[in-house]
Amino acid sequence: MSGIVFFGTDRHDAVVDFYTERLDFDVWLEQPACTILRHGTLLVGFCQREETETGGIVTVVLDDRDAVDEWYDRLTDVAEGPPTENTEYRIYNFFGTDPDGRSFEVQTFLHGTGSIPGAGTQSETRNPSDT
Repeated sequence: MSGIVFFGTDRHDAVVDFYTERLDFDVWLEQPACTILRHGTLLVGFCQREETETGGIVTVVLDDRDAVDEWYDRLTDVAEGPPTENTEYRIYNFFGTDPDGRSFEVQTFLHGTGSIPGAGTQSETRNPSDT
């Protein structure tokens, strides 16, 4: 099974640019007024709407602490603070804010999680006319 989380946005182009240019997402599918982005096995859709939905957190999971630190160094202008270790969840993470005011998180697990089927494989961009 797979799934997509969708958010409405009144700043579609700015949000898509942010996630592709700053958070390394790829465009997976373009639809009328909606763009579905992919990062590993995570699919997130942003659809042009009159009102922005900012509930929820888009979380990117990286391989290790060094990767989280590297991302933080690139994103300090939108980060809420430096990475910290969360002992309750056994993660190392930081939070930031996208152009809509929606929270994003960059983290790594500090314990084994096992593999996620399909992780690390990027699909090419898909357009409705391709099907």
